[in-house]
Amino acid sequence: MDTRRWASSATGLRSRNVFFLVLFCRTATAAAVSQKALPAPSDVLIKQTQLTWNATANDATFTVQYRGFDAAGWTPLETCSSTPLTSCDVALVQAREENGCVRLRVAARRDRETSEPVEACSRGGHPCSPNFTLSASPRSLTVNLNRSQNLDWQHGGQLKHRIYLRRQGEDWEDDVSHSSKFFEGLEAGQRYCVKVEFVLYGQKSLGPASCEQCETIPDFSTSKQTLIVIVAIVVSGIVLLVVFAYIRLFKSKNIKQLLQPPYTIPRVFQERLPTPDRPLVAASPSEEHYDVVSSLTPRQD
Repeated sequence: MDTRRWASSATGLRSRNVFFLVLFCRTATAAAVSQKALPAPSDVLIKQTQLTWNATANDATFTVQYRGFDAAGWTPLETCSSTPLTSCDVALVQAREENGCVRLRVAARRDRETSEPVEACSRGGHPCSPNFTLSASPRSLTVNLNRSQNLDWQHGGQLKHRIYLRRQGEDWEDDVSHSSKFFEGLEAGQRYCVKVEFVLYGQKSLGPASCEQCETIPDFSTSKQTLIVIVAIVVSGIVLLVVFAYIRLFKSKNIKQLLQPPYTIPRVFQERLPTPDRPLVAASPSEEHYDVVSSLTPRQD
């Protein structure tokens, strides 16, 4: 009986050792792979027909892929495949798509390694990407959307926005909306990021997404301080305006008298002016003595 128990115990110990050995090997392998993983390109941006990105690895080449609205998957762009450059002109592929709306992504490759592809976004430089602004308020965030007149005219009510929201460092959550969106119940002091893309028929993405924008959510104390500062500025302005109006209307004469330099009025200006009963008579000059000439006699030479 003891022999069987000992054998069973040895078998269980051996199994546990094998399990931990396999787990250790997998962890070490994953760590080694992660250390050698080829970094993906960064800042992949689309502006009109020019696609640009930044290289994050030496001696790497890059491949651009595109995906139209009706396409089932991604297709390599032949003109920008395995290129050492960090830019690509995508005018031709955009011209083949309706409205010129096409999604793009870039992956790096070195030897047999390929990085994760990074999808391009737009910073207000593409007609197929939504333009939006963020307004942060206590515990909430408003995404203000600007409609695309060209796409609205072509698709009408079928054109909507997919709004992605996340707290910085966390996964995205999305919501489809036809107009601006208000998010509430957010954590104060945390930074939240938003990106937006056009969608047709409720789900299918149309064109590249806009690049993410981030805002820090203020709390009520910060908002209260801001309100106090605004009120103080407004009250100060009103007080200054009232004081200026009072001085202008009632005290300007006294202020002028205080500011004018001292002077003495000449005596001639202090004499009384003539009245209707006393006409002003100009003083005649003193009389001169002269002889009266009665006749003239011409002179003879």
